[in-house]
Amino acid sequence: MSTESTEAVEAVEAVEAVEAVEAVEAVEAVEAVEAVEAVEAGGGGSALVSSALGRARDGTARYWAGDASRIPNSTGRSSWDAFRTMAQGPRITTIDHAIQGWFSVDLANHATANTEGHATLAGKKLVTLRKPSDTFLASHQLAYLRAAADLRADRLAEIRVQTANIMSFFATVGYLSRAATPWTIALAGAVVRLCKHLEMPLKHGFDVARPISMSYAVQPIIHTPGHGAWPSGHATESFAVATVLTRLFYQGDTDPVNAVTAQNELMRHAARIAMNRTVAGVHFPTDSMAGAVLGMTVGQALIRVLDGEKTVPTRTFHGDRYTGDFNLTVLAQTLNLPSVIETGQAAVQVTVPAWLERLWAEAQAEW
Repeated sequence: MSTESTEAVEAVEAVEAVEAVEAVEAVEAVEAVEAVEAVEAGGGGSALVSSALGRARDGTARYWAGDASRIPNSTGRSSWDAFRTMAQGPRITTIDHAIQGWFSVDLANHATANTEGHATLAGKKLVTLRKPSDTFLASHQLAYLRAAADLRADRLAEIRVQTANIMSFFATVGYLSRAATPWTIALAGAVVRLCKHLEMPLKHGFDVARPISMSYAVQPIIHTPGHGAWPSGHATESFAVATVLTRLFYQGDTDPVNAVTAQNELMRHAARIAMNRTVAGVHFPTDSMAGAVLGMTVGQALIRVLDGEKTVPTRTFHGDRYTGDFNLTVLAQTLNLPSVIETGQAAVQVTVPAWLERLWAEAQAEW
């Protein structure tokens, strides 16, 4: 067999091996979910299980006239006790209904792409983003992708994992466990979903092109996502989570600007996650800068609301002026450039449910 033929066979075998591993992982994931559901539901959705349970009941139950024989232990309990005993799916929905209800997206134009958009909190402008034009991106941002591409071999494993999992990287800084830190995990998940609630309408409203649309030479090493580039969702979610976890892990100053300036471990991971998207070839540095501003501001606002504060910092990012690269040092410098990032304050009136106040207290107590 020729060398080329051998290499071709090995390539096919490698693909098949990856597919086999992915197939096993998919099956294991399904089985794990089904096992959890079986425990939680007392069933499992299986016709055999349902039949067995029905026959067992017929064989063990005594005559029942329909009278009550027990008192629900939920009668008169607090909203926190009702919340903490909910199944995971309904609990997630309840958290999202409360938190996402405070935040929204404001876009002036719903027929064509916008040049400016806002994330709002309780009807007040929290983050204002002004997007760059295609010409601006081509002139000022493509060169950074060319330089970042040299890191692809080194960053490939991270890039692949981070397409669907950023939380594991933050968990290297502070121990996260369903048993030990359930409320921190619940809150972190809620922060990620809150970011998606904001970033996707903004991406759609701005409709900024991906790098692959600017040059044939970009050739990303992962599939380019099927939505607009600006702001970066990975940057938004990473910096929002890093901001909230900074409050919990470090139990000190909660200003994310200070955390970025000090380059704490969480912010370093957030920046690397964002930068990896440029290395991969699917985001410009300005996408990450916009996402970092959005994520930090949303995370800080959420903390202040949960703390019972009545004012929150606001920020405006002039993406139509920003020509630079993205890393943590550059972010710290840019946060102090009013010509690029303006900072203000907004008074907000938000009612935090009692159960959510308790969740926040429990999350803090885990650290």
